[in-house]
Amino acid sequence: MKIALAIAMAILVSVGAVAGVYLYDQFQASPPKTSSPSSGCSDPATINSHVYNPERLQVVKSCITASGIVDNVIDEADGDVHIRLSLDPAYSNLTNSANDQYQYGDLVVEIICVNIPTQADATAPCQNYTNQIPIPIVGEHIIVTGPYVLDRAHHNWAEIHPVYSLVNPSLTTAVSVSQYVLNIRYPSGTYDGWLGPSPRSYSANVTVSGGDQFTDTITLYSTSSSVQNITSIKVTNPGFSLVSPSSAITFGPNETLSITLTIQTPDTNYDGPLYLQIVAS
Repeated sequence: MKIALAIAMAILVSVGAVAGVYLYDQFQASPPKTSSPSSGCSDPATINSHVYNPERLQVVKSCITASGIVDNVIDEADGDVHIRLSLDPAYSNLTNSANDQYQYGDLVVEIICVNIPTQADATAPCQNYTNQIPIPIVGEHIIVTGPYVLDRAHHNWAEIHPVYSLVNPSLTTAVSVSQYVLNIRYPSGTYDGWLGPSPRSYSANVTVSGGDQFTDTITLYSTSSSVQNITSIKVTNPGFSLVSPSSAITFGPNETLSITLTIQTPDTNYDGPLYLQIVAS
């Protein structure tokens, strides 16, 4: 499932009279659309096309994500599962007076076509569709994504209807990077050269779901008056890999380049530093 993420790290390196290439500007990291637990505001399974009598729902926002504690789960005649969600404080503005009066102050969340409908007008829309959304239990903390609507047939209370994705974040893996460590390898075996001293580290604060990719934009500045090369960059943490770039990077004299790194994370929990091995020729 493609959570959006941004990080910044200012880096300034000065190495006396040694000519080299220095990482001096920033890291910016943002996962692809599947990096958040909600897997983004999209309807890849065209679930919305299976809503019966869609005109009964007034669309306020085409897609939102909210979280909270499940207060009740009810099977309905139209085949939907009706969930009352006690919202986390950050989403308390999503309910209205009708929710207060008729739904105990909870947001209504509808997973459609879960069961075979006994309500006549809901039968045809559920044909040729099999629900893949997990059904939560009472007391579970969930994150839900879908259209934010007012139910005209039920006092205009607010709903997420239909649910596009539902996640229990406690069941997902997370990768947290607390620090970047740059290990630079030089042909001579020294610890100081074109890319500056090695190793060196920088604080970071990156969190993505396990198995997701994220991108870092690294700005590198060459203070050398001649052409310099980076032959490879890779992540040496077990389970991590660098998707791109996969070829050598050449800097002209005194040239600044921005290099986008795409990093694949393992589908496991991890909390610690990320080791980047940079090979200079």
